[in-house]
Amino acid sequence: MSSEITKSNLKVLIVGGGIVGLTLAQGCRENDIEFEIVEKDEHGKRAQGWAITLHAAVDPSLNDDDGNFLFLNARTASPRYKIPPSKLRRRLDRQKIRNVLAADLDIHEGKGLTSISPASDPDLVTAEFSDGTTSNATLIVGADGNNSVTRKCLFNGSEEANLTKLPVYCIGVVRPFTEEQISSVRAIDPLLFQGLDPETGSYMWFSLQEIITKDNGSKSYKGLVVFSWLIKDEVADAMPKTDAERVAYIKKRTEGFAEPLRSIVTGIPEDITTTPLRLSDFATKEWDNWGGKVTLVGDAAHAMTMYRGEGANHGILDAALLVDQLKKVKAGEITQKEAIDAYEAEMRPRAHEAVLKSRQAALDAHDWDVLTENSPIIGGRIAPKTAFI
Repeated sequence: MSSEITKSNLKVLIVGGGIVGLTLAQGCRENDIEFEIVEKDEHGKRAQGWAITLHAAVDPSLNDDDGNFLFLNARTASPRYKIPPSKLRRRLDRQKIRNVLAADLDIHEGKGLTSISPASDPDLVTAEFSDGTTSNATLIVGADGNNSVTRKCLFNGSEEANLTKLPVYCIGVVRPFTEEQISSVRAIDPLLFQGLDPETGSYMWFSLQEIITKDNGSKSYKGLVVFSWLIKDEVADAMPKTDAERVAYIKKRTEGFAEPLRSIVTGIPEDITTTPLRLSDFATKEWDNWGGKVTLVGDAAHAMTMYRGEGANHGILDAALLVDQLKKVKAGEITQKEAIDAYEAEMRPRAHEAVLKSRQAALDAHDWDVLTENSPIIGGRIAPKTAFI
């Protein structure tokens, strides 16, 4: 299934309208590379998660990151480790950054990928969608997230495409705060912090999600609270079934937390919507890219846990480096197969290492005794390294 596709007939089909897929689409648009982008969810129905942390390539003219990256003893609220502020690090709301990236793009929504097959033209592949339509392209790029259908197609539906389940449960909520409630929390750190109960292994993350200025000048706040624990016993450590039960569960498990950490949890409304997760990842491996006609980016290629905050960084880099290769195809310097092979050769080892570090960080985050300043959960975050720059 070799490909000699060159500049004359290059067309990219991007499957997935998340942050990485949109970044890739914008890169194609800016470089006059023909593309189409599809998204399985319809407008307003796509869940974008909570926030992302960018560790590099952030405009230095933006406000400084004036917070410390604290890891606290949850029983005393005292810091065990601290990573100093960085002008390169920025915490961004996922939905807001997606809205920016979607500007000027024609996203075909309600089109979930169901299959990929060779087209009658040997230079093309055909994607079939849940609405019964099809689309042909010289290159299909799966940017369709953790449970990527594109990845399943590349592995012919085998277990090789499956995520690896990790022994960690997680509950996330975005809860409201008044100015009075948030003041003691932001006294610890104005942006974010994390903590662990040494006795129970209960982990908590807090980050400021949004500041809302009202007409009268007063402010209200939204904060992200993520609570997680190791699954040592599938029954005893099972995930509660309802939102109310999940809120009650984390309130019970944080009874030994010091203030204001305890109040962050006890102040969660009982009727709030929660997001329950069984953590999993996908350590990047070799796949058949159909002679350079199908590849993966972002979580589809390297799903990782959030404990190092690196997933989006690697995904955005994937998109940028893939565009760099496609520019060479458009310029007639290399074939599409050469471009995709080069992209994957750089991405795989970089992303594989990142997935494993994030996996270890997820485990270390719940074990006080193994934590050191060199643990992946603590160690400083830097820009992903690449062979191209």
